[in-house]
Amino acid sequence: MAGGKDDVVTGPSKVIPDLDTLPDIEEIGQIATWLAEAGVESVELSSCVGGRLRISVAPVSLPVGQGVIAQPVPQPAAVELVAAKAPFFGRLCLVRPPGEDAFAPVGSTVHKGDIVALLTLETLQVPVTAPVDGEIVEIVGRAGDLVGYGAEILKIRPGGV
Repeated sequence: MAGGKDDVVTGPSKVIPDLDTLPDIEEIGQIATWLAEAGVESVELSSCVGGRLRISVAPVSLPVGQGVIAQPVPQPAAVELVAAKAPFFGRLCLVRPPGEDAFAPVGSTVHKGDIVALLTLETLQVPVTAPVDGEIVEIVGRAGDLVGYGAEILKIRPGGV
């Protein structure tokens, strides 16, 4: 229906502005309102001749039943895992020399400062220590791998022990 109410691009009730010229403030305001109601933070519109318009809006919370999307239900905060990281570079050793007892196997409890692994470089041995008290939940590094400074060795679920 060219030029009619249902015509998306042209006509008296156009929805998408002509990007060859700057849209008027009412058009920008309407687009921003639709974005906010839909929970979209930004949109970029462009035309084939190079015109471009980017509209960004701050997310809004709408009361239930007052808009397109209801306010999200708050979720309980998840416990952040803390990584024990390599303080130096070297080959990763996860067992106590000369035996085969692991420093900190998955499920074990550690205290801040406990040695959880060693990095070896020729005769130098550098301890990797637990940054927090907690439970070992994942071993990220592999024994014998060459790891660099700051590499994650294992992950700890913080908690009182």
